[in-house]
Amino acid sequence: MSSNHTLTADELLKLRQRLDEIDTGIVDLIAERQAVVTTIGEHKLKTGSPLRHYEREREVIDRGVARAESLGLEGAVAREILQTLIHHSLSNQETHKLVQSYHGHGQRALVVGGLGRMGVWMSRYLDMVGYNVDVADRVNVETPFRRVDDWEAVVNDYDLIVVAVPLRPSNEILMRLAELKPQGLVFDIGSLKSPMREGLDAMRDSGCRICS
Repeated sequence: MSSNHTLTADELLKLRQRLDEIDTGIVDLIAERQAVVTTIGEHKLKTGSPLRHYEREREVIDRGVARAESLGLEGAVAREILQTLIHHSLSNQETHKLVQSYHGHGQRALVVGGLGRMGVWMSRYLDMVGYNVDVADRVNVETPFRRVDDWEAVVNDYDLIVVAVPLRPSNEILMRLAELKPQGLVFDIGSLKSPMREGLDAMRDSGCRICS
């Protein structure tokens, strides 16, 4: 087909169908690659090997770039694709490692502020590593976790309490926890500690287990 040939509607349709087939094949190959990566990741987990192998990553990328350039493609395209695949593979291996660690061992965790952005992340993480997670939050949104309306009444039901609210409300919650003296470990996720200093000191003085 010459470069100045105008495609008919039927020819264009066939080319698009061929593109669809190629795209499907690419996705199938990515899935096959991920299955192989998962098997390798399980081996690393069993043997205690590090997840990252920087020399191997460089070999994969360099080989892909060379292959692309030999086919008349830009090496940068192959580099970007392979870096994305490697990043995705490492992320999956890290997640699998966390799940297998099962740190929570069925213990109960309460995330106060569990429906905010950081609270949702923390709830999912704790669930992933084996905790039975409940959340307490004034926000009325859907959540896969059990909601607790009056967290103050049930603090001693939990092995772990996470304070995942903004800084100043965190201080008030810590002050209240110091009065309630929960038996489980309490920790906050605040990036700055000065707004919570009073609450943290109160927790310490009351003999609570606090991590900040």
